[in-house]
Amino acid sequence: MTSDQGRSVMKAVAIFDWQDGPREGFARLETGHGAWWYFRTLATRFDPDDIDQCLYAFSEVPADDALVLEDEFGAAEGRPIIWPGDPGEVSEGATEVVERVAADAPPPSLVGRVVSSTGCCELWQVYTSFGFPR
Repeated sequence: MTSDQGRSVMKAVAIFDWQDGPREGFARLETGHGAWWYFRTLATRFDPDDIDQCLYAFSEVPADDALVLEDEFGAAEGRPIIWPGDPGEVSEGATEVVERVAADAPPPSLVGRVVSSTGCCELWQVYTSFGFPR
């Protein structure tokens, strides 16, 4: 899965929904092969004094779609992109991939949480199949 005992780093992120932190989007995880993943909040622990802590479910994006996301968002390494951004800023191809994958994401194969402001996450392999609620 990942090196360093289940830790990875989000290298590039496109965020669709934000509420006291990212709720849904795409991220390129440093998982040995630089795959792109669709993520969505799985559970949240409210913290009245700080940012809420979230667990995210991650579904790997198919390779052809990942190439489109890399072309569109890969250069933004180290800074998040807020979706949809300004009209005309994002290609039609990337818009089509984002909308299709978000609407019909495969079952998650990782669950994780962000543990630092540098995008470091702890990840766990999923062994029980479940889908995203629609």
